[in-house]
Amino acid sequence: MKNKNKILMAVSLILVFVFMFIASNFNSSFGTVKIKNIYYPDNNGNVLRAQMFIPRGVSASNPAPAILNMHGGGDNLECVGNFSLELARRGYVVLSVDEYGSGFSDYVTGNVATAAGGSGDKSSKETKMDGGASVSVKQLLSYDFVDQNNIGLIGHSMGGSYIANAALEYADHVKAIMPWGSGSFLDLLKKTDPDKFKFSVGFLDGKSDEMIIYATHLKNTSELLQQDYIKTFFGTDKDVVAGQVYGSFENNNARVIYTPSTSHIGNLICPQSVSYLLGFFESAMPTDSGLATTNQHWQFKEAFDILAVIALLCFVVFMGLTLLDGKFYGSLVNDGPQPSVNMRKPMKWIGVLLLMAIPMLTLYSIGLPLTTLKASKLFPMNWSNYFAWLCAVNAGIILVLFIIWHFAYGKKNGGSLQSYGFQLNGGGTRGNWYQVLKAIGFSVTIIFAVYVIVNTCYALFNIDFRFWIFAIKPISVARISYIFGYLIMFLISFGVLNMVSVSFAGLSSDGNGKWGVFKQYAIGWLIGAGGFAIIMLIYYAGLKFNHYPPFFIGYGPFPNGHPNSLTFSMKMVTVVPQFTFVSIMNTAYYRKTKNIYVGWIAAALLLAMIAVTGNAFSY
Repeated sequence: MKNKNKILMAVSLILVFVFMFIASNFNSSFGTVKIKNIYYPDNNGNVLRAQMFIPRGVSASNPAPAILNMHGGGDNLECVGNFSLELARRGYVVLSVDEYGSGFSDYVTGNVATAAGGSGDKSSKETKMDGGASVSVKQLLSYDFVDQNNIGLIGHSMGGSYIANAALEYADHVKAIMPWGSGSFLDLLKKTDPDKFKFSVGFLDGKSDEMIIYATHLKNTSELLQQDYIKTFFGTDKDVVAGQVYGSFENNNARVIYTPSTSHIGNLICPQSVSYLLGFFESAMPTDSGLATTNQHWQFKEAFDILAVIALLCFVVFMGLTLLDGKFYGSLVNDGPQPSVNMRKPMKWIGVLLLMAIPMLTLYSIGLPLTTLKASKLFPMNWSNYFAWLCAVNAGIILVLFIIWHFAYGKKNGGSLQSYGFQLNGGGTRGNWYQVLKAIGFSVTIIFAVYVIVNTCYALFNIDFRFWIFAIKPISVARISYIFGYLIMFLISFGVLNMVSVSFAGLSSDGNGKWGVFKQYAIGWLIGAGGFAIIMLIYYAGLKFNHYPPFFIGYGPFPNGHPNSLTFSMKMVTVVPQFTFVSIMNTAYYRKTKNIYVGWIAAALLLAMIAVTGNAFSY
């Protein structure tokens, strides 16, 4: 078994690099596009980081049209990487930017990473509240291999208003822009003279785009085509027809709205959305690539990225098991019989269902009030704050229920520290504390190895481990310093979850045989990710069939629907894979050690790392 774990660890590690290598080749169109990480300052010395995609054959003597790609609020440039990939394949130079406070760009006070704003004027030395879009257009214009009069801009969500402001500032150079899924762009459109848009404008209005519904207060995104300010902008007194070109690309005043069958973040992985965007720019700024808009490779990159994530999870599990087979960390393994609470199966499943139900019931009812708490130096990232605090609150609720259960039932039926997963081979209090320190060392070793791999892959291949908006991103020195607050919240959460999982949810029992092993992993997943997965499925099923978001709940100053209720629902796309990853890891370590410490600390540390690497600063 020891050798088997070592072999599987090695094979998993090799597969991680193989899959990332293949994914990176699709990202670079098999070497026909050069991808560079670049850094450049604004007027105040704040540094923006971007990835530049340069197609083969582009040079000062053969300049190419260029497109600036801006992501949505709170995201990072990899979230919109599929668009960069496809545009670069067609001969466009693409500058994809980490906005202020996102990814590897500097954070600038003023909430520029998470709030839309005007860009100011060219001569101003104040930091412009446009996420860095205007600075990035200026950067594009500094390259001699960029066609100075063929600049395009695309921006998702809040990035849509950022690019519009920057385009208005550099209108003499801009040929076309396409905001997509951008309610903030629509707000800008209402208060801006249409004549100032001296370039072609396309817009993606997804049929199920919930943020368009929030921004416009419409019941259906199709109603956008009937709004007076849209008709005025398009120069017509009739309802705008989706897909029809108003004005002309030749005169740089084309206006087009496209209505892909997708949601707000669905645009990021929607072939139809990608196809509309490619067709728009091929008309506005043609490169004559000869590639059909339906000829898309980003799906293959995403597929191999997913395989790399799975391989990374396997590596984490088998590395942990290999360490626990060794002499030093082997003392964390309890070889003796595992005591458990004497419970009937119906009661165990009631425990599982209760643990699934609590996060479902609190996501909006407690989550929305938590959004009124402001970010701070200890908790500087809004979404990470809300979710970490909510996990801690849920842990408190579960702990109260557990204490009641313990005195009413558990204590009378074998409930003890040992049966609750706290047993160690420490030999007394002092020895037990030493074992806890060992568990901490084990967890740090595992997560350190994970981020050595993640950072190495990013350095080699210019891509992170991701699917859609879920990602395990490389860590920087600047970001790791913010881990403490989030680590405390997740330690509280997983400490309680692990304890109740092995007690009144019955994770500690029935662990033998294939069916027993499956049940343990299934119970671990249901407790960790099951409730969130149900919310996600209900939300996206309702959105697809009704084109209106479920759980669009009013709170505080938003009685008709709080935007964060939509954000919480969309973020389940990241939460479910995160908790799937850590629940499998957690269960594997529990099965090996028969104690809750190892998986508890490792899961909390990994989620804290994901929290500080994948979200934007908002303090």
